[in-house]
Amino acid sequence: MYARAFGIGVIAVLAVLWCQPTNVSAATLKSIGKLPPEVRVFNDRGILQSKFLAYGAGFSGGVRVAIADTNGDGANEIITAPGQGGGPDVKVFSLSGTLLSHFMAYDEGFRGGVNVAAYDLNGDGAAEIITGSGAGTTPTVNIFEQDGTLVASFLAYDSAFRGGVNVAAGAFGGHKEALIATGAGFGGGQVVFYTPKGKYAGLSLRPFGDSMYGIVVTAVPRVGKRSMLAVAQERLSTSTIKVFNLASPNKPTSEFTSYDVKYRGGVQLSSADVNGDGAPEIITAIGPGKTPRITTTSIMGHRLSDFLSYQTSFTGGANVGAANGTIVTGPRAVSLDGRTDLYKYIEVNLTAQTLKYYENGTLLGFNRVSTGKWSTPTPIGTFAVRNKMPIAYSKPFDLYMEWWMAFTPDGSYGLHALPFWKLKDGGRRYEGVGHIGTPVSHGCIRQAIDEAKVLYQWADVGTPVIVTR
Repeated sequence: MYARAFGIGVIAVLAVLWCQPTNVSAATLKSIGKLPPEVRVFNDRGILQSKFLAYGAGFSGGVRVAIADTNGDGANEIITAPGQGGGPDVKVFSLSGTLLSHFMAYDEGFRGGVNVAAYDLNGDGAAEIITGSGAGTTPTVNIFEQDGTLVASFLAYDSAFRGGVNVAAGAFGGHKEALIATGAGFGGGQVVFYTPKGKYAGLSLRPFGDSMYGIVVTAVPRVGKRSMLAVAQERLSTSTIKVFNLASPNKPTSEFTSYDVKYRGGVQLSSADVNGDGAPEIITAIGPGKTPRITTTSIMGHRLSDFLSYQTSFTGGANVGAANGTIVTGPRAVSLDGRTDLYKYIEVNLTAQTLKYYENGTLLGFNRVSTGKWSTPTPIGTFAVRNKMPIAYSKPFDLYMEWWMAFTPDGSYGLHALPFWKLKDGGRRYEGVGHIGTPVSHGCIRQAIDEAKVLYQWADVGTPVIVTR
């Protein structure tokens, strides 16, 4: 859309006051991600029991971890998966670090990272390994035996979603069989439950409303009772944790914050009775920007213990898994894909028809877009978000554009969702649904609806917008 020609007017303007995430300096960022893929095993008091490298010492993409008895021998094993930049090589280790098995959870060329969980889904005494694909591909959940035999595979969300899938499993309340809980990654905010065969179990939640900063999930096991579900946000958000009893999932049983209320780095979660008191605890790992602290709380949020999983100089965050008496950690990682001289910025490539957005040098999102056609090109240069409107209106064409952000000095060009017409029955008819990836606009930068909303929520007035060819 070319805003001036179409007479953009404001339907509604909301004051959007976003708390800034922790602003990590460029100097600090350069030290983040250099930690090797070292898995550490602690007891419930945070005393180190063992440590080992899950992957090559030169890999700095982080390690995702889970812990369970995967072979039915009565002893727990550690399951690892690489973070972004590593191949989808899932490994199973003893608690002392002996490699027992490994397999490729997805296509060998995939480098978006793998999320892992483990649970005995079929009651045979051995936990299956559950993987969720990382960002950049279809949201696929795979279920494996320890030796890599594929048991089941399914899509957790629409095939167009590329934010990744977080996974957990348990004997959740209100259901007779074990279920798999999936949390949509960055760009999503929904938790959906599936049977071990990948069928929708009739239950989904949006625990943080319209937020799309990604949801991490963990089962909260209770002796003699059905499991509960704990959720938190993955990135750019507080450390708020909500615990749900799924027999009555409309309201959380408890809600609390694990770290300082000003912290905005997101967290990772696990749960188990780690101190042997007969009640489950929630174990939280802090995200980027702070020292790598692991915190144990009761399900009501009472803090029980905390410790550092890695050295204080490492501020890339941690991943965590837990079982009775044991806490396992792997480093998270911040990859410096972009510029560190800019706190936040948006980068649009007209040739590739792509939009990327970065924070502190970290690539947070990658969208396909539709920019200006040859006769009404999108301007090239360095601009900034000038204003934000939840809905903008083009009077001559009776068109509406959600999540409008003007980026040129005169306000004529903007980033926005696919435009639509209002129908007499109150519905909407979108223009250009099939045009994402093709330059057909009047100069504005069109995005898919959900992706435009996430970008709108994240960007501030003043955020640089760099348009290149």
